[in-house]
Amino acid sequence: MVVAGHPLASAAGAAMLRRGGNAMDAAVAAAATLAIAIPFMNGLGGDAIALHATVSGDVTAINGSGRTPRSISVEGLRKRGLTSMPQRGPVPVTVPGVVAAWGEALERFGSHSLAEVLQAAIALAENGVALDASAIGFFNGAEYAELVQEFPALGVHYGPAGGRPLGEILKQPAAARTMRTIAERGWREFYSGALASDWLAAARGQGVLIEEQDLIEHATSFERALSTDWRGRQVHVAPPNSQGLALLAMLRLAEVRPAPPPSDGSDPLIDPLAYLARKNQAFAMRDAYCADPRRVTLPDDIFSTSRLKALALHNGPTMSRSGGGDTSTLVVIDANGNAVSWVQSLFESFGSGIVCPDQGMVLHNRAMLERLDEDPVRGMLGGFRPFHTLCPALMIGDAGVELAIATPGDHGQPQSIFQVVRRNFEQGLDIQAAIEWPRLRHDDGEEVMLEQRCPSSWDGYLGKQGWRVRRVDSWSRLMGGVNAIRRSEGLLMGGADPRRSSYAIAE
Repeated sequence: MVVAGHPLASAAGAAMLRRGGNAMDAAVAAAATLAIAIPFMNGLGGDAIALHATVSGDVTAINGSGRTPRSISVEGLRKRGLTSMPQRGPVPVTVPGVVAAWGEALERFGSHSLAEVLQAAIALAENGVALDASAIGFFNGAEYAELVQEFPALGVHYGPAGGRPLGEILKQPAAARTMRTIAERGWREFYSGALASDWLAAARGQGVLIEEQDLIEHATSFERALSTDWRGRQVHVAPPNSQGLALLAMLRLAEVRPAPPPSDGSDPLIDPLAYLARKNQAFAMRDAYCADPRRVTLPDDIFSTSRLKALALHNGPTMSRSGGGDTSTLVVIDANGNAVSWVQSLFESFGSGIVCPDQGMVLHNRAMLERLDEDPVRGMLGGFRPFHTLCPALMIGDAGVELAIATPGDHGQPQSIFQVVRRNFEQGLDIQAAIEWPRLRHDDGEEVMLEQRCPSSWDGYLGKQGWRVRRVDSWSRLMGGVNAIRRSEGLLMGGADPRRSSYAIAE
């Protein structure tokens, strides 16, 4: 089964399974197709972080995030007159790691060649993708209009802002040529061949600080996943620099410091004040530890019952480091029980806004949240992986993988997954119903986002504790777009979020 953030990506992954491919073959086929189908969320110029599980439950974290340019420094940026990292433009661009992640993950876990796996994405780029309601909402929206005004090349390559009809065909011939070159010459061509030289020259001509050596030295990391026990199972996430730690902390806090449902009966499981108290503490842990592992050391007992019970929980507003944009995700479980949870992103919508026109790609802005000071966790350092919001997750039980799950939503990723997991395993909803249940989200400050379908009593309940409620759409894309596969007694149950263009296909 494949569940991805676009129907054509799910179809590409399912077709790979149909041809005898395994979970990783299907995942990379779907991931490459996502890069073409929703180019404002992810692409060749972005990063990826993923998890792979074998049928026996061995989980590997795949860190396909790139490092900051070695030449970058706080002092150098200050001399440019910068006091904080810009949101977009050339400065926050880091080495794009997604192409290497596709290639190296296939070499380690796949059974088909990269050339075979990329064929669906190449064909889609050449023939064009029909823009669905989600894409039209973006291309006709205010954000894209502002982006095109600041970065006119986006309009040249992805079409004008506004007036785009539903079903319009978007062709990406330059991206097709780039993918075909990668298919023919291998993924390393993107980092050390003529293709690398060409796109790097285009990027540096626009002020990007990445140098040739930064690309040559890039490599995907294969690491032991970070995990914790939860309700008799093992939940696995990617270790720092990913924010996966926040998901584990939220789950463990809810387990070792449980809170009853609201006394007014407005929800059968989650009290919003208790949720926010535990979310805030989990994100404080995230902000202390989620960075390049050369900068931080996780305590061995970070998720222990005694440590978590000693933490102070506060119901009122607190600050966390926020900011960020959008993402694309997919999950796969194959016939043998191998599983993949895969997340890839440009961070912001269309990332940095910097276009490499001949290669048909936009570069991400992953270093946007780094600080121009000496902060030990988030202060800018050259040659280090920056903090990453990408948060794939897998749950392993006695019989192997029980859940593969991922969602877009930047800082909402661990929050959406937490709510869906608890609705499924504790409230007893099936995976689709758990995904469709109304959600809440908090990034930083006093504002809490509630979907319109959340109980009306929550507004006053939260307001009395100093929170400011913002009601968003009933099915708001701000709450993510969860893709999930639940496995129980050999049965695979797909969950696809109607908040986005998610789609499940069983083979």
